[in-house]
Amino acid sequence: MAISIFGEWTQGASHNRAGIEWQDHWRKIDYVKGVSIISVADGHGSDKCPYSAEGARLATRVFCNLMLEYYNSYDDLSTLETFLNREGDVRLARTIDLSWKEEVLSAQEREGRDIGLSEREIYTLYGTTLLGMMITEGFVFSLQIGDGDIVFADRENTGFLVDADRLLGVETHSLSSENAWKNAVTAVMNKEPDEGLPYMYMLSTDGFSNSFANRGAFLATCREYYEMIGKHGVKTIKEHLKGWLRETSELGCGDDITAVFAYVS
Repeated sequence: MAISIFGEWTQGASHNRAGIEWQDHWRKIDYVKGVSIISVADGHGSDKCPYSAEGARLATRVFCNLMLEYYNSYDDLSTLETFLNREGDVRLARTIDLSWKEEVLSAQEREGRDIGLSEREIYTLYGTTLLGMMITEGFVFSLQIGDGDIVFADRENTGFLVDADRLLGVETHSLSSENAWKNAVTAVMNKEPDEGLPYMYMLSTDGFSNSFANRGAFLATCREYYEMIGKHGVKTIKEHLKGWLRETSELGCGDDITAVFAYVS
């Protein structure tokens, strides 16, 4: 059993034309002590959120570091799985929320930015969404705050691991919101690593799914990626991924796209 984690990003076609910097960020912790951790964040990029690219970077770091701490603090995986099932969308999500906001305030002070703003106003400057996943030897935990998609594919099926609330228009939940943890959606899937090989997890920002006419068309493309990895190998897909995402953005919604894959074989 081997886990290959790889990802790529492309600046949105409309953002490139407008001279807006890339707002997404992703981070991974490869298979260490039996765990892999992935996080993806999408900074809002609006005039109200001038530091959202940094907010996204901080969000991915907070998720990966906290999940590794939780993993290391439990001797028994079944106990950790029980905790995440019961408290993932409350206690863990609240810790992520508070930790991100502490990081934001530290960054604001360190850079000497906009002195005199309230804490709530400062959080808005760094607004971002967050997707996260922890893959262990017995289960997979997923968390989502805001838009984006977490998808699972195997020989039989392709579908969403987390079916978060989908808001109308361009609105989304944000880590910058008051009590952002209340908008967290989590899922735990019991899964042995060598069960039903090969299979794939994919985390992607909303620029990917929004570039398709509907959720069915998006999932069909996710399926194609799963099949292409199996047929051509991880190395070949990695080499072409950035160009494919760029084409998707250009032909689709024009937003930034980040896609991260964990392929287990």
